[in-house]
Amino acid sequence: MDVKPTLARQVIGEHFGESVLADLITSRRQFAAQLLPDLQTALISEVFQFQAAVYGIHQEHQFLALDISRLLAGGTRSAEVAPLQFQDIDVGEDEPFAGLNNGLWLFRVHEQPIAVLLSKWTDPGSKAQKFVQIEIAHLEASSEFKRQLLWRLAQAGETSKLYRGKTLSFESGSDYSGMRSDMLVHRLPPLSKDEVILDERTLRRVDRHVFEFDAHREDLRRFGQSTRKGILLYGPPGTGKTHLVRYISSNLPNHTTLLLTAEQVSNLTAYFALARALQPSILVLEDVDLVGRSRESMRSPGTEILLNRLLNEMDGLKPDADMLFILTTNRPEDIEPALASRPGRIDAAIEVALPDERCRARLIELYGRALSFEEGAVDDAAQRTEGASAAFMKELVRRLAQRSLAAGRDGTVSRDDVTALIDEGLEDDAEIGSRLSGMGAAPRRRAAPPNC
Repeated sequence: MDVKPTLARQVIGEHFGESVLADLITSRRQFAAQLLPDLQTALISEVFQFQAAVYGIHQEHQFLALDISRLLAGGTRSAEVAPLQFQDIDVGEDEPFAGLNNGLWLFRVHEQPIAVLLSKWTDPGSKAQKFVQIEIAHLEASSEFKRQLLWRLAQAGETSKLYRGKTLSFESGSDYSGMRSDMLVHRLPPLSKDEVILDERTLRRVDRHVFEFDAHREDLRRFGQSTRKGILLYGPPGTGKTHLVRYISSNLPNHTTLLLTAEQVSNLTAYFALARALQPSILVLEDVDLVGRSRESMRSPGTEILLNRLLNEMDGLKPDADMLFILTTNRPEDIEPALASRPGRIDAAIEVALPDERCRARLIELYGRALSFEEGAVDDAAQRTEGASAAFMKELVRRLAQRSLAAGRDGTVSRDDVTALIDEGLEDDAEIGSRLSGMGAAPRRRAAPPNC
């Protein structure tokens, strides 16, 4: 009865032959952990034709990447062969991806032995950033195969087919299914133009600066023009800036959208790297004033460092980069002029203003399409909510629906319901009460950045 080897050193020694272990050559590459599904898929595809044997390896410390040298070490440092360990990863498909924690593939190419080691590890010195390392061990005769394999793996990392065309953010999380991932795939419902309630001028500007620009990208490049663009969406809270971003993203289905909040700005470099890899792409930075505020108002050197990183990343892109930057803010006057006023960084500033009476009526009809309104009820609500945000109009419709259900009218909304709810919201004449109700006086119109 054959005794199976229990140490990684034994299986590698049997594969190469103990006498040549000192002659092994190794090469390795490190990738962001988010690319594990693409790298693993490409690696298995490449070695499948060689009928590779694959082993799991016991990884004692998550802060140390496995490497061939460590696997070949003797004594207490010898790593043990272990079962293959998989973790389901959400990649935005119906079925999760089975990601390997680590794996050792042993195979032969033209009778020459080769080993490939994949492992995940966490670098405590890079704010606990996670990486995937792929290392190839071979003899001199297999140098060309090694070079080709590393090139194909790098291509897989640079193109990331599994994440292309999706909406992503670097958020480690887990839902009740128990799946964990270093990248969150957002399943955002598509939005049609009818679901974006803005004045015609604003919609025309969005069409011109986003959809028309995208439609002519190839011709612009042919004429030597840049295909990267920056847009600033500004306006009071609750006016629908995030909603507009969702509309843009869902109507550019060939683009990959990366959502970056101010809290995640420490991953700025990684976001830009992935955005470059997944071109054409959209990089969304919400509440940019928290990162890109004017230097005069900065209170710490760290804030200026983040601003400089953002400017450097934007400036470091090639003119032919197929990237659209969308920055949002409630406070455009606080943004650093070097960001907001320089074409090539921000090329257009589009105000997303509080809805006028016509738009407020359309918002009620949109969010209340399943309700039945008494004649004149929608007009009453639109007329009496001057200064209300789009977010409040959505909440008002929900309150009307609740009031109708409580009265046993199953979704029928009367003019009296509208009057009663709005009067209730205006009972407190203090400024804070008006702001909380969403129906305070409309704020003064802020001037757009100079390059509007």
